[in-house]
Parts: sequence; structure tokens; C-alpha cells
Amino acid sequence: MNFTESISSGFRRYFDFRTRSSRSEYWWWTLFTILVSIAATILDTIIFGGSAFFDTLSSLVLLIPGLALAVRRLHDVDRSGWWILIAFTIIGIIFPLLYWSLKRGTQGTNRHGPDPLMSPADTSSEGFGYDQGSPSEHRFCSSCGSAQEADANFCRTCGTAV
Repeated sequence: MNFTESISSGFRRYFDFRTRSSRSEYWWWTLFTILVSIAATILDTIIFGGSAFFDTLSSLVLLIPGLALAVRRLHDVDRSGWWILIAFTIIGIIFPLLYWSLKRGTQGTNRHGPDPLMSPADTSSEGFGYDQGSPSEHRFCSSCGSAQEADANFCRTCGTAV
């Protein structure tokens, strides 16, 4: 996933806390939020003389998609999204979360869905490891054609709302 695909996916999957995201998506999003913060700080300095209006606004806009992406990244390494709460401890920020964000995701399907690096053909042939229902229980994405869970809100492959 490249920079623009990552940003697009981050905003399309704004409230998607159920699926998985790759390392590249996570790190491109992190770079994007850093660049937005720098630009907002510069604008605040130029326009408001240092008051943090734009920086605060951009942080609020990017909070939920950033949190959702962090949870999806944890899902990719087969961890529960609740592990994000370890960030409130000093040791949690430095060691486990950094390690998990750098670690390669689980290859193939895990309990949170198919591997985000697999092609849609590989995904549909592997099946859903956590939901082995009959094929009639699944829908297909109108954008990329990949199989979806019956209650899915977003396509796990391309991020399009289904």
C-alpha cells in the first residue's frame, strides 16, 4: 500500500474497528498525521501567533481514524484491539505497541479476518477463519469483488462501504 492509498483507506474506514491493516498502511498514516501536525503548527504560528487552533482541529479530526487504524494494526498481529489501552502506561508505549506495530502481520486468515496483503482471489479461496458459514451468508464488494461477512460495514480488501 502506498501513501495515497493508505490515507484514502484511513478515511474510508473511519470507524472500522473490526478488520486488519498492514504495516505499510499504519506507517504511511503515521507519517501523514505527523505532516498534518507540522503544517497545522506552522499555520497556527503564521495566522494566530502560536495559538493551537489548527493543530487542535486536525488532531480531533484524525483521532478516530488513527485509533481505528491502531486497533486494526493490532488485529493484524492477532491481538485484541483492547491492547491499545496499554498506551496509558509508560512501558506500554515503548515496548509492546512499538514492537507490534513493527512486527509482520499474521500470514493468512486470523480471527480478525483475512491477511490485508492477500489478493481478493487468495482471500476468497482461503475462506473466513473466524466465520465458517455457508457461502450464501456472504456478500461481495461491488468495488473489488471480494467476499464479505453478512454483517460487514466495510470491505476488508479495499475499504469501500458495503
